[in-house]
Amino acid sequence: MFYTKRPQGGPFAPQTRIPPLDSDDSCLSDSGDDDDDDDNTPKHGDFWRTPLVTSLINSKGVYKVSKMCNQRRTTLFDLDLTNSIVEQSNLYCRQQNPNSALKLDQKELEQFIGTVVYMSISHLPRSRMYWSSACRFPQVADVMSRDRWEELKRFIHFNDNMAPNNDDRLFKIRPLIDSLLPKFQALPQDQMLCVDEQMVPFKGRSSLKQYNPKKPYKWGYKIFMLCDTKGLVHSFEIFAGKIDPVPGQPDIGASGDVVLKLAQVIHPNINHLLYFDSWFSSLNLFVALAKMGIPALGTVEKKHLQGCSFSEDSDMKKKGRGVFEEQEVVVDGVEMRAVKWFDHRGVIVASSLPVKMKRNVFVKRPSIIALYRKCMGGVDALDALIAQYRIHIRSKKYYHRLFFHFVDMVIVNSWLLYRRDCVALCVPKKKEERQRCKLPLCKGHTVFKCEKCNVHLCLNKHNNCFRLFHT
Repeated sequence: MFYTKRPQGGPFAPQTRIPPLDSDDSCLSDSGDDDDDDDNTPKHGDFWRTPLVTSLINSKGVYKVSKMCNQRRTTLFDLDLTNSIVEQSNLYCRQQNPNSALKLDQKELEQFIGTVVYMSISHLPRSRMYWSSACRFPQVADVMSRDRWEELKRFIHFNDNMAPNNDDRLFKIRPLIDSLLPKFQALPQDQMLCVDEQMVPFKGRSSLKQYNPKKPYKWGYKIFMLCDTKGLVHSFEIFAGKIDPVPGQPDIGASGDVVLKLAQVIHPNINHLLYFDSWFSSLNLFVALAKMGIPALGTVEKKHLQGCSFSEDSDMKKKGRGVFEEQEVVVDGVEMRAVKWFDHRGVIVASSLPVKMKRNVFVKRPSIIALYRKCMGGVDALDALIAQYRIHIRSKKYYHRLFFHFVDMVIVNSWLLYRRDCVALCVPKKKEERQRCKLPLCKGHTVFKCEKCNVHLCLNKHNNCFRLFHT
């Protein structure tokens, strides 16, 4: 399934290997897994087999992010950004050793990023193994030598260390942020948007490192994200220890201020809906967003609902699952509705939306609860997409980890835009044929097919009949 972890394997594991575009090796089919075509959840395997992403990684390891289905060619890693990275990397090398020149150019930078992306597809414990005789990957080793690759990794840089930083804790990646953020903010927005926090996994020493016990990766850098329900990133804010109030907006606390800052890119009064969880929620936030012309919905703690009183969980439990209570309150001229629903435990959802209450068949559930659950998972979908083939290049420099994370984010955004364009242009989906696995004694059904042998074989987290059949 899509939300499970990617199967781990050696360098010759077929589930993680993608042959070059001009290769005759076609033992991997282009089909996905057993999800329905109408599901919005991306399918495991499809992510790296779309025309967009296969254009990112060619046989020479060149990385390009400019191919769009509708010829709009939204360029995220544009020429200005790559030229800036080349210039700052060469400058940093001269600053470290005036007698040595890096001589990095744009083509070689693209090849370096291409090899890094390929390493995320076929993950090995150590980067040097891609050049070893036992585990050699020609898609990496034929692009550049091991020593040159490590030299580029060491000196890749994004800002001049001699320039004044004005106590900016993200100074070393500020040009990268300033280049990507406006491009994300300019992307067309869906109606349903959500704000949540994302953890970039990192366990090294860094003053920016945060701990969140509720995330799959508990240690790392925290990024507040504005996404749609499919995971497309529209804005982000890296947490550097302090969140300043938004100019022209009331100071409602750090958690509310970051929502107001991200919501600045949302076009007001055109029926956008913003969702967030209880860590951000407060009545002051709902009021501030309503005055910006942005209706919102989110879970909220009972202590943050001044003027609303609900029954205790113990009293609601006696009435049975599905019972709910609804209250309305007007705060600073903004009408608010709060609903407490009890399933296994009580949950309170507040909204400035005119949502009518209705009930389901089995367990009574207000429609406001269903709406929240449907539209709040955008950042989680983004995390799941990135986690499938995350770039795992180790480095002690914090800006390396963030740079590689932005590369992952750019690829995911490009792929989601590609899917959106395919829907807009009515590009037909490839129909998947499910058959019984042809490995003896296996009773599974699969959509994966070996094109050379013309047989269907299981290829998932639990069964690797593909390898057993060919050995």
